[in-house]
Amino acid sequence: MAKPKKVDVTKVQKCYHCKEIIESWDDMVYKKIPLATKAGIRQYNRQLHLKCAVDYTEKRADVDLMRQENSDWDAVYQYFRKEYLGLDAGIPLQQHEIKRLLGLRTGQYMPNSTNTRVLKRGYDFKVILITMKLVKPKVLNYLSTTSFANHKHKIDGILRFITAEINDVQKRMDMQKKSNEKLVKEEKVVKPMADYTSGLKRKEKKKDIKNDNSIDLGGLL
Repeated sequence: MAKPKKVDVTKVQKCYHCKEIIESWDDMVYKKIPLATKAGIRQYNRQLHLKCAVDYTEKRADVDLMRQENSDWDAVYQYFRKEYLGLDAGIPLQQHEIKRLLGLRTGQYMPNSTNTRVLKRGYDFKVILITMKLVKPKVLNYLSTTSFANHKHKIDGILRFITAEINDVQKRMDMQKKSNEKLVKEEKVVKPMADYTSGLKRKEKKKDIKNDNSIDLGGLL
């Protein structure tokens, strides 16, 4: 059987979904991705791993997952707007702030021709929000003691605190997830064993009761 041809990594993009190198032509597919432009939503061809294309398509079709991610993004948006910048209700974030936050989601400085939902790279909005809460005291102190050349300088300064901690937060959450999954697996193993042991005890108890009754009846005859 012929070996799959290697992809020339100098001429091919990384997987759109996971951002890892596609090492074999047999593992590469093209998929049209809807992206927002000034002219509206347009379809662009992107290269993905075969498995990533399936995973991405399934996630995009999952209405509940998409709704949850949109909700998580709104939580990040509102927290940054209220807790960091202290903006009054109804005052939106500027584009630079929005793009820097979405850049965390896609693993970039800013998302460039990239859809920012259900991608298997960057950081989930939940992780971003937890990190923002963690570094809030440092950020507020920074804002109250620093002079800024302009608004962009201010926002980039805030993001440095988030990016400095977010990878550690992600690692902790991954460890917690693995620990929870391990507990669930152990419970599935322990429960059947417990049920089996309980069943044996019930049988033994019934057997003992039966023997006691036989003795009593024999004494009365």
